[in-house]
Amino acid sequence: MKAPVSEIFYSIQGEGIFCGVRQLFIRFSGCNLDCWYCDTEYSERCIDYTSNKELENPVDLEYTQRVIDSSERIHSVSFTGGEPLLYAEFISQLEKTRVFYLESNMTLPEKAKLVRNFDIVAGDLKIREAVKENYDEIYERTVKTYRILKNSRKRLTFSKIVLPEKFDEDEVVSCAMGIKDYVKCFVLQPVFGSDVQNILKLQEKMLEFKDARVIPQTHKYMGVR
Repeated sequence: MKAPVSEIFYSIQGEGIFCGVRQLFIRFSGCNLDCWYCDTEYSERCIDYTSNKELENPVDLEYTQRVIDSSERIHSVSFTGGEPLLYAEFISQLEKTRVFYLESNMTLPEKAKLVRNFDIVAGDLKIREAVKENYDEIYERTVKTYRILKNSRKRLTFSKIVLPEKFDEDEVVSCAMGIKDYVKCFVLQPVFGSDVQNILKLQEKMLEFKDARVIPQTHKYMGVR
């Protein structure tokens, strides 16, 4: 089994409640959404920075497993993208020899059903201002995916909401209410470089029903991948 991977590398987690932990990142190519603020770049070939190799895509399952197994002094393996759930079948075949951490846009419930072996889920809750069309459908699929990969005794699931300077505060609160029972907390993440005053007001409202934390993209401030 194979999957398209753009890069494999070690770095620190720069977003969410696990900021600062060292991870092995496996970045898959391709996404089912087209968010205006996305800053992810892809390569036709896979660069494995852990061994300074350039690989042909798609990448073998066995190669990916060896990289995971040989990784030392890491907190977890972050499956990121793009959208890793596009390759749920591939991930489901990997042996979990390290903690598995999923970074997902949470809009593929049919794929989420195929792979439930994640220890940590850092899921997105897209706001209407982020996507270009079909928001109501995207939100419905998001709720279904959170229900499948919900926070539990065996899995820690939190939700990240990327926010520009201007957004519909009432709608964000309403959408967050729809998944609050499936997450440990919300992370309100400002688009890099934007003003946060409106986000601080949103946090105050959301704290009425769930833990909500304002955390920027710390890796960008430090200038690391």
